[in-house]
Amino acid sequence: MGKIYQVVVHGLRGEKMVVDLCNTDEQFKNMTVLQLKEKIGERLPETTGEDALRLIFTDKMLDGNDGLLSVYGIQHMSVIHMVVKVPGGLTA
Repeated sequence: MGKIYQVVVHGLRGEKMVVDLCNTDEQFKNMTVLQLKEKIGERLPETTGEDALRLIFTDKMLDGNDGLLSVYGIQHMSVIHMVVKVPGGLTA
């Protein structure tokens, strides 16, 4: 059995979860932000909705669902912080 590529996701309340992403280096290099959000959504259904979920790695927000995780420098067991955008704000 091959290596399982994983990332560690930290939530708002300090919870940590390990997310299994894929099984090969090639798949990992082609993994997108949207695919990561989908994997998190499988584990935490309340976070579903690509507009509600914000992911941060080091000091960068993972913008654009088509962006590759490898472009952001994410590797096996990287720590990603998750925040959920709540509706509301100022109105004119």
